[in-house]
Amino acid sequence: MRMYNAEWEALKRLDYPPRVSDLQFDLAGMEIPADHGYALYEEIVRYLPWLRDLPTAGIHPVHGAPSGRNENLVINRRVKLVLRMPIEHVADARALVGKEIDPGAGRLRIGDLKEKAVTPYATLYSHFVAVDTDDEAGFLDEVRRLMHEMEIKAGLIPGKFQKMHIPNRVIGGYSLMLHDIDLMQSMVLQERGLGLHRGYGCGIFIPHKSIKEVAID
Repeated sequence: MRMYNAEWEALKRLDYPPRVSDLQFDLAGMEIPADHGYALYEEIVRYLPWLRDLPTAGIHPVHGAPSGRNENLVINRRVKLVLRMPIEHVADARALVGKEIDPGAGRLRIGDLKEKAVTPYATLYSHFVAVDTDDEAGFLDEVRRLMHEMEIKAGLIPGKFQKMHIPNRVIGGYSLMLHDIDLMQSMVLQERGLGLHRGYGCGIFIPHKSIKEVAID
């Protein structure tokens, strides 16, 4: 049973039209590299080449459990491949069902999908936000600038520094919690994302119920 969400009920009364959805695909296989953002994107765009022309579309990081023996994550039946997609492209993304990909640790088969609405929360979290600098002070300054451009106000709590490897260089960034966000602004931020490399899983925000966990994630 879906839990009652007072924020979602409040937004419905605002008559805000949805612009994006999260598409949750079943994923079958053994493992995926922990640092999989670039490789996963390149595998997905083999089947959905038009994704390269959709800068606001994103591929969520895959959250498998550490294997304990290498730098891979274990794929079990609860692990999903999730794409944040403009609603006008949802039907096109169904072409992924039944396809096989290999982001670097063996073949994975993409299964059935379920569409999940993006919902507003006053606290949002992104596993990896990347901007043009990876210095923490410069990172926060740039995040504030980008949020100001979108007319979004929120409290910021950066988490740990992280790295992602792409051809010829390494991307640096931080996990980021945003709190005390207006509900309309929460939707805008989830629709548009923040910073660079949305296709690699960066700058995609999801609702979070607490601001206590970001420092240890």
